[in-house]
Amino acid sequence: MDYEVLMPQFSDTMERGKVVRWLKKEGDFVKKGEVIAEIEAEKAVMELQSFKRGVLKRILVKEGEEVPVGKPIAIMELGEKVKETPKVEEVKKEEEKKPEEPPKVKVEVQEKVELPPGFASPYARLLAKEKGIDLQELQKEERLPSPAHAKDIEEFLKERHFTPKALELLKEYELSVEELLKELPDRKIDEDLLLAYVEEKNIPKKVPISFAQKSLISNLSKSFVVPHYHIYEVFDLSLIPWDKDITLTHWLIKIVGDAMQYFERLRAVYKEDHYLIYPSSNVGFAVAVGDELYAPVVKDVQRKGLREIAQEVRELRKKAEEGRLSLEDISGATLTISNLGMFGIRAFDAVIPYGQVCIMAVGMQDQEGKVHITFTFDHRVVNGLHAALFVKHLKEKVLDKNYIKMLRR
Repeated sequence: MDYEVLMPQFSDTMERGKVVRWLKKEGDFVKKGEVIAEIEAEKAVMELQSFKRGVLKRILVKEGEEVPVGKPIAIMELGEKVKETPKVEEVKKEEEKKPEEPPKVKVEVQEKVELPPGFASPYARLLAKEKGIDLQELQKEERLPSPAHAKDIEEFLKERHFTPKALELLKEYELSVEELLKELPDRKIDEDLLLAYVEEKNIPKKVPISFAQKSLISNLSKSFVVPHYHIYEVFDLSLIPWDKDITLTHWLIKIVGDAMQYFERLRAVYKEDHYLIYPSSNVGFAVAVGDELYAPVVKDVQRKGLREIAQEVRELRKKAEEGRLSLEDISGATLTISNLGMFGIRAFDAVIPYGQVCIMAVGMQDQEGKVHITFTFDHRVVNGLHAALFVKHLKEKVLDKNYIKMLRR
């Protein structure tokens, strides 16, 4: 009996997944619970386990391909007749029972014939003539193979007219060798000359979008249709003694996480006909790694101290830089903090991550300790009264000396 292996849904927001690597090949026996593939979704790579016992009959989605959740990616053969690959001892016994093999016939293989210089395919000879290339001489010098083909001539032309760095730029900008040789004849084209040509012609560079970035763009597009509103406030954070070890972001994660315990709507997720209100304060924080943006999550903030939060943030940031964030590391937040203050940004708005109810956009702290913070709320979950009381509570907490002193212990 055939069984379809479907692209799984690892989270509520996952819509598509990419097969990173197949750990089993067609014809392999698969045990129940055995990992058969690695799937990338929402900036994390997860293991796909088999829920059935059988043989991987056919792989439908190749490595690197991205498909929607629920689409078949492989077919397994199930049933009583499907047996595991026999053990080595069993194979040996079977081999002992086999009849003797017939005598092998010796076949003499003719040695490779060395072709004299000048041999080439018809098109290669035509191309060499057009470009003024002496096939015989270059083959004598072993700069061209014998026989030579058209692609050998084309590669030789590139190497003759372009420096190695210029050849890299050719691929990067998808430039035509023929056009360039017409525009820039009788010279060796180096990196500077090629870049000047690109600038003069205003030729764009094609930059591929990674799977992780595609996922982010998709989620941001969904977030824009969520009914939302902003609250702009100036916070006096002069009492918060942040430094390079315990930064302002660490302090805010802790203070906000504690405050969320008093406001359950800040721990909620909207569904079609109900809310899911979680007991824990799970706070995300934005991390930029090159062109990629991640939002790892510190979970159970209300139970953790400042130093523990600071250490966890450092570990999550390192995992993001090394591309090791798991789905668990980036899931579960209902509120995210984005801090651009360290870049000198005074104030800004931010987009609520899909599936969350609030994002805090934190600006630069001035000499008096004042900071502009923009709150963006999902109006379906957090109404104006809830938001106002939450912001008011935060403003009071950052000025509560006893509370700040307690957190420092």
